[in-house]
Amino acid sequence: MKNISMKSPAAAILTIGNEILSGKTINTNASFIAQELGKIGVQVTSVISVGDDDKAIKRGLKHALTFADIIIATGGLGPTRDDITKKAVADFFHRTIAIDPKQLRIVQNRFSAMGYDKMPENNITQAEIPDGARIFPNPRGTAPGLMIRDKETRCFMLPGVPDEMTLLMTEHVIPYLKHHLRNDITILYRTIRTTGIGESKLAELLDPVLGSLESPVVAYLPSPKGVDIRLTVKGTNQKELKEKIKNIENRIIFLASEYVYGFDDDTLEKIVGELLRRHNLTIAVAESCTGGLIGHRLTEIPGSSDYLDQAIVAYSNRSKIELLGVKSETLETFGAVSEQTAQEMAEGIRKTSTCDIGAATTGIAGPTGGTPQKPVGLVYIAIADKFDTITKQLNLYGERSRIKIQASQALLNLLRKHLNEKY
Repeated sequence: MKNISMKSPAAAILTIGNEILSGKTINTNASFIAQELGKIGVQVTSVISVGDDDKAIKRGLKHALTFADIIIATGGLGPTRDDITKKAVADFFHRTIAIDPKQLRIVQNRFSAMGYDKMPENNITQAEIPDGARIFPNPRGTAPGLMIRDKETRCFMLPGVPDEMTLLMTEHVIPYLKHHLRNDITILYRTIRTTGIGESKLAELLDPVLGSLESPVVAYLPSPKGVDIRLTVKGTNQKELKEKIKNIENRIIFLASEYVYGFDDDTLEKIVGELLRRHNLTIAVAESCTGGLIGHRLTEIPGSSDYLDQAIVAYSNRSKIELLGVKSETLETFGAVSEQTAQEMAEGIRKTSTCDIGAATTGIAGPTGGTPQKPVGLVYIAIADKFDTITKQLNLYGERSRIKIQASQALLNLLRKHLNEKY
C-alpha cells in the first residue's frame, strides 16, 4: 500500500452526535485523538462537531478534506436509528454496504458471551461493512473500527464510547499511520503540572524564561486543580527537540519548584500515593465539606489499599463528635468551620484508625450557609502525624463543585509537601 506522501501530514477530527452539540457530553475524544496524532507528527488542522444528520456528516467530511488527508470520525456506529455515520460516510465515498459474515459472527458471539439467548436484531447493522473498508476489531464493544481509503485520503470511523475509541486509536489507528506515513516532522509535547498558584502570577514568575520564547510554544492551561504549562516543539531532529524541551523544563522547575507536582498525565493523588507507599505510611481521611471527594480521588489509583485505611464523611456535628472525637465545646465555641475543629478531626481519625497520618477538611462550599464572618469558600484543612498537626485556612471562590475540587487539591498538596519535607 502506498504511503501517505505529505511531508507534514494533517488530520481533521469529526465528532458526530447530538449529545456533543447539546453540551450534555464533553468532547474528550477530540482532545485524546489530537494528542495521540501529535505524538507521531500529525498536526490536527480542524475539529468539527456535527449532529446525527446525514447532510451534516457529509458537509463535515467535505469541509475536513479541504484541510487534511486524514479524517478521524467518532460516534454514530451504534445499532439504533440515529447511528447513521457508517452509511453517511460510505455514501460520501460512493461505497456500497453489505453484511460481513465474519463480523456478524463476532457480534453474535459477543452477545452469547454476555448471556443473551439471541442477539437483538438492531445489532445486525454493526456487521454491515462498506465495500473495501479495513476492519479494526473492537474487543470492548460490538462496533468495529473502520477505515475507508479514497486515493490519498484515509477516513477512520471509531466508536464514540471513550474507552472503545482509545483502544482502537492506540492499538490500530496510530500503528497503521506510523507504518504508512512518510513523515519527516516530529511534534513533542511536555506538560508541567502546578498547583497553589494562579495563572497570571505563574506567568509573571516564569516570564524571564518563557516571555520571549518562539519555540517551544507555551500554553497556560488553568483549571480548579491548578495550572498546567504545555510546551510544544516541532522539527525533524527528535534528539534536539527533547533536549530543547528538557532545558526549558529545568528552568521552569528552578523558578517554580514550590508549585510543580508532576508532569504529563500525573495527578496529585497519584504522587501522594507514591510517596505514602515509598515511606510505608498509612492514612485515614475525615471529610466534611468535600463530601468524600478526597477518598474518591485516592481510591482512583490502583493499589491504594496499600496506604489508604479509611475515609469518613462526617458532615454533621454529631458525626464529628461520635466518629472523630471532636469536642462538643470546640464546636460550640469555634463552630464546625474552624481551625480548631479541623485540627481535632485530623487528630481524631488518626487516633481511631491507628494510621500514621490523619487528614481532614471542613468548610462552607455554598452557595448558602455563609456569613460575613465565615463567607462561602472559607475552608480549613488539616493533617496530623507523629511530628505535628498542621492546619491551613483557605479562602476559595466559585460554585460549590469548584470549591470542593479546590479544597481536595489543597489538602493533597499539603500532604505532598509534608511528606517530602518530613519523611
